[in-house]
Amino acid sequence: MRASMNVLCFLAVCLTYIVLSEGMTLKRAGELRCQCVKLERTMIPIKQILNFEIIPKGPHCKNLEVITGKSTSQEICLDPTAPWVKRRIDRILDS
Repeated sequence: MRASMNVLCFLAVCLTYIVLSEGMTLKRAGELRCQCVKLERTMIPIKQILNFEIIPKGPHCKNLEVITGKSTSQEICLDPTAPWVKRRIDRILDS
């Protein structure tokens, strides 16, 4: 009897985890739109860039998106066709 209660508790915990994690996935999937509206082509000094996020093409957006966080705590969408952005992407992919 005690073993069956343990199994039921374990299954309840697993089921709860699955439901919650699936819910997070569905919420994220609801954001089927591009993040970038305006693209920046001018070069940003590497010292001002905090992070560099590359979002591949997919069902959410038909474009490759490159988003960077500057030291002024703002996100900027970079033009992935700009030569300096291409070089940065290549360096990131090589490392």
